[in-house]
Amino acid sequence: MLRRLFILFAFSTLLAPAARAQTYTPGQNYVVRQGQLPYAGRTQYSVNVVVDGNEDKTRDFLQSYMKETYRIPLKNGLVSMVTKKNGILTAKQVAGTNISSRPVDVYAATTALTDSTTEVALFGGFGEKTFFSPDLTSTEFKRLQAMLERYAPAARVNAFRQQVLEAEAEVAAIDKEKEKINRNMDNTRANTAANLKRIEELLRQNQANAQSLSQDSVRLIGNGQLRETKSQVLERRKTRLAGVVTK
Repeated sequence: MLRRLFILFAFSTLLAPAARAQTYTPGQNYVVRQGQLPYAGRTQYSVNVVVDGNEDKTRDFLQSYMKETYRIPLKNGLVSMVTKKNGILTAKQVAGTNISSRPVDVYAATTALTDSTTEVALFGGFGEKTFFSPDLTSTEFKRLQAMLERYAPAARVNAFRQQVLEAEAEVAAIDKEKEKINRNMDNTRANTAANLKRIEELLRQNQANAQSLSQDSVRLIGNGQLRETKSQVLERRKTRLAGVVTK
């Protein structure tokens, strides 16, 4: 088990693209230039370009573009267990490309330079032992570079389109929040009006209650006076009855 994990670790580390020799300078976006990167234990020649967009979206567009434009189905490689970086995209023994009449291997590596810029590197070969280079296979290397030069403006359009979509989503989210706030305010106004109406009803009811209490107080006084009078009448009749009984 440990040996298998070690092999996976070594393999994923080998596939993970290392830092480019070139230093990224803002303003160089969409300028295709030559570069180098380590792969299969050697330094391979590549063609590089920096585009706008985070790494994940850049990889997604690169894969769809290469498949639709050149019929090159780049597939995801392993993710490094240490750096958590994306592995190299690969398409093995692809025939009918603009690179060569022979089947070729095409590789693509992406590196996030900032949160909103990504470097794309393309390299390839006829096999694991024959990689393209500017001197030994200049024709194939130039055609690979031409692919990236055609990809760059398409990536720019895609990046700007994504920025528009993101801005539209942000505006839509703000509008949705505005509608929610307006609904809350309408509900609060309606609740306040209902409370005020209820308060008015309670005040009227309290006034009616106060009037009823006042009337009952007057009646209670009259009731007490009447009881006193009737009680006196009762006592006199009891006394008269007692006098009659004793005779």
